[in-house]
Amino acid sequence: MIGPALAPTRPRERRSWGLGVGLALFVMLVAAVLLGPLLWDIDPTYESFTSLTESGEPLDAGAEGHPLGTDQKGRDVLARLLHAGRLTLLTALVSVGIATVAGLLVGLIASNDRRFLGSVLMRFTDLGLAIPGLLLAAAISTVLGRGTLSLIIGLAAIFWAPIARVTYGQAVVLRERDYVEAALVQGGGAITVLGRHILPHLLPVVGAYAALSVGWAVLFEASLGFLGVGVQEPDASIGSMLGDYLNYYRRHPGLILFPAIFLGLLVMAANVAGEALRTRTEER
Repeated sequence: MIGPALAPTRPRERRSWGLGVGLALFVMLVAAVLLGPLLWDIDPTYESFTSLTESGEPLDAGAEGHPLGTDQKGRDVLARLLHAGRLTLLTALVSVGIATVAGLLVGLIASNDRRFLGSVLMRFTDLGLAIPGLLLAAAISTVLGRGTLSLIIGLAAIFWAPIARVTYGQAVVLRERDYVEAALVQGGGAITVLGRHILPHLLPVVGAYAALSVGWAVLFEASLGFLGVGVQEPDASIGSMLGDYLNYYRRHPGLILFPAIFLGLLVMAANVAGEALRTRTEER
């Protein structure tokens, strides 16, 4: 009797556990990149030949005054990693936030008018889904000039279309519900029905998808930075660090290992939390 009675609750418990772990890890990483520079007050762009070995090689992790060592220009790796992590995280969050707002607007407008305007918007959305995301972001970053702003615009251009498609699909389903039709019959306006009966059920689904998109945005940013079309010197992102230090992976593997670990933890935290949110919304 005990086993069968407890079995149905176990998947939900695992999802709650996954959501808690993902959010806790994500908060820890955010706190590290936000508060870390206050505790480790070293200029991440400061170059010093005295922070290199006698042969001009970077210092390895554990060197005095440099817990994670230095890079080929004598810059402190820990300070640079905290700075790069903050830029990568900020870029991912802002770009996904912009894409979420844009996707919500396009999806809601298309679901409200499924004739000419809705059809045009959805065909435009299909076009956005058809273009390879990395190629699109790289092209936008190159045309607008390499930097944080162009990178944010490029990443937002990747994620608005999937969010618009999710919004449209969910909104169309919700509009067929009895309580929505009843509200329309009773004279409820389009804005009123949207705010009271559709958005409250729509936002958790879109929010879960946006949380999953943060992990993908971090990966896209890292890929662009690795390819050299992201932020430029003296600034750094996780991807640009990996690209800059690639030639040193044999002699000084820590230069590649530390940014890679941070990137993996950040993506894992966002994906675990987003997946837990997605499965939780599906149960409603």
